[in-house]
Amino acid sequence: MSKRRVVQYGRYFEDFQVGDTYRHHWGRTVGEGECSLFTTWTMNANPLYFNKVYARALGHPDTPVNPLLVMNVVFGMTVEDLSEQALAHLGYWRMHFARPVYPGDTLFAESTVLDKRASESKDDRGIVHVRTVGTNQHGEEVISYERKILVKKRSSYEAPTKAPGAMEVA
Repeated sequence: MSKRRVVQYGRYFEDFQVGDTYRHHWGRTVGEGECSLFTTWTMNANPLYFNKVYARALGHPDTPVNPLLVMNVVFGMTVEDLSEQALAHLGYWRMHFARPVYPGDTLFAESTVLDKRASESKDDRGIVHVRTVGTNQHGEEVISYERKILVKKRSSYEAPTKAPGAMEVA
């Protein structure tokens, strides 16, 4: 019988400290194909996101990436550091799209903990308030937003044989 090790991902409420900043993993290049698919699948009828002639007539060098795709890519990069142990996502605030993103741009993200507090109704969780900034390959801000996350407390968590969100490594 081989030994197995359980790898737990994500931070618990106690792991977050106000002022901490997390640089999220490697970054991600946005491709033209996924831009076309996202715009089509979300039934976005704005020609700015699928018509190069139209986009260029408005002064863009190419069709910009749909801002909601930009937001989802940046948000996705934050999950491992911020919400692997989340119980709920409590919403977004102050979302700002600073400049357009174009196919071929590489996005990066970092988040800063602005505040945290224990839940008033349940002892096993707390609320973490973060600000996330997404930048392009030139270090220019392309998006920023705040969000609050309801996160498990480690002190109230009893790990079963295999914890939710855990991966077994042989």
